[in-house]
Amino acid sequence: MKLTIFATSDVHGAIYPYNYFDHKPTGQGLLVLRSYIEQYKKDHPDEIVITVDNGDLLQGDVWSDYDVEHPEGPLIAEQLNEMYDVIGLGNHEFNFGLEYLDAVYSKVEPPIINSNIEFLDSPLSDKIKKNVILDYDTPEGAFRIGFVSAVPTQIMKWDKQNLEGRVDVDPMQDSIDREVAALKAEGADMVILLSHSGMSRAKEDLEKFGENQTLLMTFLKDIDGIVFGHTHELFPHDSYEIDVSTLDIVKGTVNGVPMVQPDVSASHLGKLSFEIDMEDGFTITDSKAQLIEAGKITPSVRLLEKYEGHHRKVLKFLSTEFGEIRTAWHSYFSRVAPSYSVQAVAEAVKHHTHEIKDGINLPDLPVLAFASAVKSGRDGPDDYTVIDAGPFTLSDAIDLYKHANSFMIIKVDGRTLKEWLEWSASQFTSPDEDNLLHPNRSREGFPGYNFDLFIDLDYTIDISRPPRYSSAAKQISNSERIVSMSYEGERIAPDDEFIIPAHNYRVSYTPFLRDREVLHASDQSIRDLVIKYMKEEPDFKLKNPITIIPGGRYHFISATKAQEYIKDEPIRHIREIDDGFSWYEIEM
Repeated sequence: MKLTIFATSDVHGAIYPYNYFDHKPTGQGLLVLRSYIEQYKKDHPDEIVITVDNGDLLQGDVWSDYDVEHPEGPLIAEQLNEMYDVIGLGNHEFNFGLEYLDAVYSKVEPPIINSNIEFLDSPLSDKIKKNVILDYDTPEGAFRIGFVSAVPTQIMKWDKQNLEGRVDVDPMQDSIDREVAALKAEGADMVILLSHSGMSRAKEDLEKFGENQTLLMTFLKDIDGIVFGHTHELFPHDSYEIDVSTLDIVKGTVNGVPMVQPDVSASHLGKLSFEIDMEDGFTITDSKAQLIEAGKITPSVRLLEKYEGHHRKVLKFLSTEFGEIRTAWHSYFSRVAPSYSVQAVAEAVKHHTHEIKDGINLPDLPVLAFASAVKSGRDGPDDYTVIDAGPFTLSDAIDLYKHANSFMIIKVDGRTLKEWLEWSASQFTSPDEDNLLHPNRSREGFPGYNFDLFIDLDYTIDISRPPRYSSAAKQISNSERIVSMSYEGERIAPDDEFIIPAHNYRVSYTPFLRDREVLHASDQSIRDLVIKYMKEEPDFKLKNPITIIPGGRYHFISATKAQEYIKDEPIRHIREIDDGFSWYEIEM
């Protein structure tokens, strides 16, 4: 008997093969992957073919934003019903709250599973099961395949406002071990794990409550295959970097377990293949994992025509115009130079804070705004904000800030502020390195969305000193890179106090911010504040608060297309690398 499991993960709302920010068709999207699966089923009628999703499907792209505004008739639910046999949860499923999740999942027919979350007094406790078994009748006899699913326990930090007191979360390994044993006791012939977690050997990930624990899952008993995700990478793939002696990159196995991670935004389809002997009991005689690139798939004309109406609805939704910008805004150089696209977000939250300051009785303290580039190349050369001069639309606002983070205001002292700047300064390597920046990835790198820029300060970073923090904001040395920091020309003392307009993700995620005093918490999203601000057609001057020492010429990587947007910056294009990226030089 042959069993094929097709898998998606981290689709992030990418349904139709169209880039709604560049306004042009693309070669990827869930409909493209679905085209391949449907044709495969026709060509292999004797195989058991199962399609699963590993989470982070409901949030991210503009179909997701349409659904949030139209929860009574969500577009994505139809895709889930027509495509999947089993659906697992990701961390971003919780971004819009449990009520929204319940509204969408009430329209979803395939089984939805998660093994390490306990929903307290919620309809989701009935809808989302701990595990599921699918039963098949084959010429060789009955076949039962079980599925389990897990998400990082960090969801209680990332979506604290939505989840605190409403769910309990157990460690991933403990939960999976328990549910796999339950499935085997129920007679499951084999078990597949949907792990919304990356594969890492970093010390912090190998701890009990680590974020990226899929490597540890390969040591658990009775798991026959793994779909993993969360970190937006490709596996099996030659570029995957992990030092594991039991890795077989050709067969896509670790510790003998076939594993697949299909990147992000439906760019790839994961495939787990099994050959099974059922003549004398149940034996898996062969297994492997592989990736199928969306760009090499011919989309089904029937599917594209069927969902063109949905596509048109989304286009109309996004075309609402408000305001205008006079120069191009982009995030190509946002990790090394000032960026309108980053500063606009900081200006928006600061503007809103001043508007509501008296109404919520904020203390009379300076307001310091910060922002980071949500899109700065982590997911490829097209993962940058690019808004050309002209009318500003709803799609531009989403391009500026695509996440559903909610607005909050905290109070910090100068001591905490310095640690915050030290964390951001840790994105830089050292003057001796070829690349000024640590790799822009969430697993064992430093993604750009953790580089917060405080637009109202002046501060100097000495990159000849070692970094103080890891990307996860955990202290890794006693080094101090921030050699000076001031506000309005005055040096900031450890006991000085400031008001910081922030968001729930940053405050919940960052260890040195979790215990700061929360002055205001709101259900308003940062993006809504950006939209409101842009409707007033603001006119702000670009600020450059950072000085890097030692000065000199440094190299970094950005998209090759970025060279078209070099204006007054001391930046020059050096040479192309591959996959749409290039080396650049900057005079710091």
